[in-house]
Amino acid sequence: MRKLFYTFLILLIVVFIILVTWSKRVDSKSIVPVLNNFYSDFIDKDYSNMYKYTDFSIYASSTIFTNEGKVSLAQGLLNNDRHWYGNIQRYSINRISWRGIDQRSATVAVTTLGVNGDEQTLYDEVIIKRIGSNWFITEYNSGSPWRTMKMP
Repeated sequence: MRKLFYTFLILLIVVFIILVTWSKRVDSKSIVPVLNNFYSDFIDKDYSNMYKYTDFSIYASSTIFTNEGKVSLAQGLLNNDRHWYGNIQRYSINRISWRGIDQRSATVAVTTLGVNGDEQTLYDEVIIKRIGSNWFITEYNSGSPWRTMKMP
C-alpha cells in the first residue's frame, strides 16, 4: 500500500512539473510578444498602437470606444511615466508569474540613464489577462522615480 502511495505521489509531481513547464512555454510564445510590443512603443513614445494590446474596458462606459479614443487615453496615462523614465537604454522581462488561469504578472526591468549619466534599473509590474484568445495588458504599474498613475 505504501509503495502504491509513493508511486502515485511521484507520478503526481512529474505531471505537475510537466504542466508548469508547458505553461511557461505557452506563456512565452503568447505573452512576451505583447510585452515587447508595449515596451517598444512606450520607449519610442508611439502610443498609436497601444489599443491593440491594452484592455481599456474599465474606461469604456459604453460599448462604443473608438481606437482613436484609446490612443488618446494611452497617451494621457503613459506620457508622464515615459517622461520620468528619461533616456531608456533597454528593458528585459525578468519574470512572468502565474496569477490564475487567464492572468499573469510580469516584472520588467527598465534601465535608464540617470541625471549624472549613470545607469539605473527600475522595475515595472505589468498584469496581463487573456480575453478571448488574445492576451492584453490590464494594468501597468510604473517603476519610474515619480510614480504617477496606474494604467489602465
